[in-house]
Amino acid sequence: MKIGIFGGTFNPPHKGHTRMIEKMAEELELDKVIIIPNKIPTHKRCDDLADNHHRVAMCKLAFNNPKFEISTMEMDRDTDSYTIFTVNELMKKYPNDELHLIIGSDMFLIFHKWYKHKELLEKCKICVASRDNDENIQKLRAYAFEQLGIYMPQLDAKSIHISLLDAYEVSSSEIRERINMEKSLYGLVDPEIIEYMENNKLYGYRR
Repeated sequence: MKIGIFGGTFNPPHKGHTRMIEKMAEELELDKVIIIPNKIPTHKRCDDLADNHHRVAMCKLAFNNPKFEISTMEMDRDTDSYTIFTVNELMKKYPNDELHLIIGSDMFLIFHKWYKHKELLEKCKICVASRDNDENIQKLRAYAFEQLGIYMPQLDAKSIHISLLDAYEVSSSEIRERINMEKSLYGLVDPEIIEYMENNKLYGYRR
């Protein structure tokens, strides 16, 4: 079985997230994608970070697909939630399956700073969502070679896969800002999530 791993704060989840995961699941022919919301950091103040249970609930609304599974494994962990801990835990649960770690291009370009990044490259395939333009693709290939020692003449190598996506300019911080400014979220967030945020007085809906 081919399993995708997609972590994030999801504060809140939006259509950029779901669009990327649906595209990745289809392109990589994944049998399952495990969506893993991060827990609230204990070492810094996050005034606009919704509580864990709210972000889990919104993820269940956003990733409404039989292939998608929401996991609280990082939230439930007592220690710091490095990605390698998550991968090791999933390898124990799925010892005979292929793991595909899905990340955005911005996170990939600092991948050499990740805790035990070399071990991650050995244990799972790093699947990078990239904007479909030559400059960005060349930047990712150059980074893979210069920082990770992986030559990528094509979009796929032993440890890395680059998936080309049409630009979808939206972020969770932009969603929160639009709520604060009382601007429309039409086309950016599922109606069910907007209703959830309103009913639970999240972000700018607290007022």
